[in-house]
Amino acid sequence: MSNMGYTDYNTFLMFGDSITEFAFNQFPDSSSRVPQFSLGSALQNVYTRKLQVLHRGFSGYTSRDALPLAKSILNEEFDKQPDSKKIKIAYVFFGTNDARLRGLSSENNEHIPLENYLENMVLVIKEFNDRNIPVIVITPGLHDQNLWNIQYPQDLVTGDYRTNENNKLYQDKLTEKINNSGYKNAYILPLYNIMIDWIEKNGSEMAKNGDYSEILSDGIHFTGLGYEILYDAIMNIINTKIKSFSPIFMHMQFPHRITLRDHTFDQINN
Repeated sequence: MSNMGYTDYNTFLMFGDSITEFAFNQFPDSSSRVPQFSLGSALQNVYTRKLQVLHRGFSGYTSRDALPLAKSILNEEFDKQPDSKKIKIAYVFFGTNDARLRGLSSENNEHIPLENYLENMVLVIKEFNDRNIPVIVITPGLHDQNLWNIQYPQDLVTGDYRTNENNKLYQDKLTEKINNSGYKNAYILPLYNIMIDWIEKNGSEMAKNGDYSEILSDGIHFTGLGYEILYDAIMNIINTKIKSFSPIFMHMQFPHRITLRDHTFDQINN
């Protein structure tokens, strides 16, 4: 303990686009005040007194934007930090915007061609790999075009919409690319497949018939249940493949309450 204080915490980094930005929102249904499952809160809860959660989500961002951000975040939150405060595990979740089709809209700066997306993601993951940080690489998930069309019908007119076919293509190619990259600390989470599997096993008849409103709030962003599916998938990877950062095996920060005495904290570094 001589090189750290009890106040030092290592970090779990959540890094992605709007699905990550909204990960602490308990009210994805703006018409209801009934709180829903929150991915960010669930991660912080399961890592209470073990890791702090660093929330870095950026609405509308793509893999193109992720690379400079990854370098900046890791420089500040890893390179410049003592070992007791460094990022120790992360997820990276980009691709939902990249997979948007290129239409006629001049405002669509999200579409990233598949090959560029793959190149960007390899370079992003390399930043983590070079620092020996285990990283869960989350692929694009399921899309409900009917839900999205209700809110953004102009995308159909201009052709700047998303499709499940393209989301799955980006998932499959990213999975192949990362698995062939040789990065030992990169773990693919094939979200599209996981969501489909969940629907087949647990979904309502409505979901099995192509209405995904129980897991997607607007066709892209998640309901609480959608986030819960993602959380379960993240924790499954950690508990089975990155066991040193499984909450089950990590020690809590700060002494147990029954050991507290008048001078317990005399050794904290000031």
